[in-house]
Amino acid sequence: MARIPGTTHRRKGGVVVQSVTTDSIAALCGIEPGDKILSINGHMIPDSLSFSFNITMPELYIVVEKQNGEHWDLEIENDGDAAFGVGLEEDEIMLCKNKCVFCFVDQNPKGYRRSLLIKDEDIRLSFMYGNYSTLSSTDAAEEARIIREKIDPLYVSVHATDPEVRVFMLKNKKQGEILARLKRFAAGGIHFHAQVVLCPGVNDGPILAKTLEELAALHPYCLSIAVVPLGITEHRAKLTVLKPVSDAYCRETVAFCEDYRHRFEAEYGDPMVFLGDEFYLRAGLPIPPKPDYRDFPQMENGIGMVRRFVDGFEEGLLDLKLERGLKGTLVTGTLFGPVLSRCIDRLNQVFGTELRVVPIRNDAFGPTLITVAGLVHGRDTVTQLRGGDIGDFVVMPHVMLKDADTDPIMIDNYYPKHLASLLKVPVVGTPNTADGLLDVLRDWREHVLAWTPKPGEKVTAPRAPVAHG
Repeated sequence: MARIPGTTHRRKGGVVVQSVTTDSIAALCGIEPGDKILSINGHMIPDSLSFSFNITMPELYIVVEKQNGEHWDLEIENDGDAAFGVGLEEDEIMLCKNKCVFCFVDQNPKGYRRSLLIKDEDIRLSFMYGNYSTLSSTDAAEEARIIREKIDPLYVSVHATDPEVRVFMLKNKKQGEILARLKRFAAGGIHFHAQVVLCPGVNDGPILAKTLEELAALHPYCLSIAVVPLGITEHRAKLTVLKPVSDAYCRETVAFCEDYRHRFEAEYGDPMVFLGDEFYLRAGLPIPPKPDYRDFPQMENGIGMVRRFVDGFEEGLLDLKLERGLKGTLVTGTLFGPVLSRCIDRLNQVFGTELRVVPIRNDAFGPTLITVAGLVHGRDTVTQLRGGDIGDFVVMPHVMLKDADTDPIMIDNYYPKHLASLLKVPVVGTPNTADGLLDVLRDWREHVLAWTPKPGEKVTAPRAPVAHG
């Protein structure tokens, strides 16, 4: 199981050397594992990202804290031909200081693994992996560092540019003035993608209009604006009462945002606003065509994934070859279920296969509230597949797992081995793309995550998480 990194609310500065390459610049300077690099050219080094930027300067003035407490001042001419030669300890994850009214972490029952309870608020992760940050852990010094080191682009959770509404949503009195901060970034040449988690009756209507207009006015530094629906589970004891998103609300939101897309296209040459796929699926509206998604800037935010999957599936059928009579079950969430079912029905007709799609209801979080595949539980999957005609194997998308290669665990601590044991068929993993799925179906045996247990081998399923309150 992958190790969980350390966490902190405030980095004290300095990065710890974990290893030193023989005959490297660092080794020749006497740097050893356990030493701490405090600053480079007068700039405090808070993390490995800052180190990577500053260590490339042609002239280096480095302050090192030795393990015995001594401080060494090193002056180095850096010709750029040789690597500095250190490996650093893993950075601690900066924690969120907010109590967002819609935070999904607070809606988990007790008993989930610790990593699901970490609320990261880390500019480093925003830049490196596209994680969204509210900037609540970013002070003036960090802002200056972002501009100086060109940490670009950022992914910023805005939610509302109206200060009063944003303070309410984040439950943080210091985080109302997001627009001023974004203007400073734009003035410093930093681009950003923005996110709005839409909460009915809170940041929609005139508040959403204000947010979209003020963000779009920062074009071209504002690269895109994602509007996604909040997710509510049944485990919200003692939390702010929020109204769930309805199908009718999704239709209204699509119409509202389409008006702004057309307006921004005319004004800026860019639609700017991109809606989560869930809005279209729940509204019963067609998924927009590929050109509407520009360069798919918010793919990892669930925006454009359905369009790319459907188009990829149709293209992949043109040169696909499958064994006739191939029989198995594909699982997904109830939101994507109808889309995947239509694709698989077409495949069955063309190739004579006997594949079926089973959308798994999220009984753990609330079947009408949480419908995405990424939050499907192992226990729900077993319960709803048991006793049915599964076929020779079960296919599950990698989005249901933490990491299919290094830690293939589901949200409720089930592993594929638990499913294989309880369902008595092999469990196959598929990438979250159409071409990935079609490649798996060509030879599912090459993509097995877990085979059925050998005779006498016992696999015990995890205990169910316990609801709050």
